[in-house]
Amino acid sequence: MKAAARQRMSSAQRAFACEHLGLAHQQARRFGRRWRMGVDELIGPAYEGLCKGAIGYDPGRGHRPSSYLVAKVRGELLHHLRDTGFLVRISHRLRELWIKARKPLALGWSDAEIARHLGVELELWLECRRACGQRPVPLEEELHN
Repeated sequence: MKAAARQRMSSAQRAFACEHLGLAHQQARRFGRRWRMGVDELIGPAYEGLCKGAIGYDPGRGHRPSSYLVAKVRGELLHHLRDTGFLVRISHRLRELWIKARKPLALGWSDAEIARHLGVELELWLECRRACGQRPVPLEEELHN
C-alpha cells in the first residue's frame, strides 16, 4: 500500500477534497453509464480516489487540481472494476481491441468490417466482443443467482 493511502488527511486536505466532491460524482456517473452499474456502487471508490488525490496533491508541481484529482478518481474506479467487476480475467490485447472498436461499434459497422478495420481475424474479433461486450457483474450477484 502506498504511503498516501495510509496517511491520515489533514483538515486542509479534507476541505480540499470536499471542494471537489462534484468531480467524484461526475466520474462515478460516467463510469456507471459506461459499465451499466449503479452510481451508489461506484461512489465509494470515487471518494477514495478523491481522498488519495487530496493527500497527494502538490500545487507546486503546476497541475490544475481538477486534472490531478480526476486522474486519481478514475484510477480508483478502474481498480474497483478490475478487482470486483469481471468474472473472467480479460487479456490486455482483447481490451485494447475493444477500445479501438468502440467507434466502429457506435457507427453500426458489421463484425466483418470491424475485424478488417482492426486488422484481425473475424474469429478473434468475435472472441473479443463476447469477452468485453458484457457489463461487469459483481461476484456477489453471480453467486446468488
